[in-house]
Amino acid sequence: MDNQKNRLTSSEITSLWAQYFQDTMSVCISKYVLAKVKDSEVYSLFEFTLELAEKHLHVLRDIFKAEKLDLPIGFTDKGVNLDAPPF
Repeated sequence: MDNQKNRLTSSEITSLWAQYFQDTMSVCISKYVLAKVKDSEVYSLFEFTLELAEKHLHVLRDIFKAEKLDLPIGFTDKGVNLDAPPF
């Protein structure tokens, strides 16, 4: 198989990086909301959101690894204070 023909384009890589950042941010926001929210319907929604973002991140990491691309750092748990008061 000719590896040159199957390489990702720069715009495809950019889209993957953007999605990675969006999903890492979604994880941080979801964790904060889950720590604060009292409404069970909202809680369920953010549980689903967190699960979906974590699945996306797993797939994205696999793609970056397969393509031998550096993994973006993205947003991390260090960027969210779960003890911060709700606004």
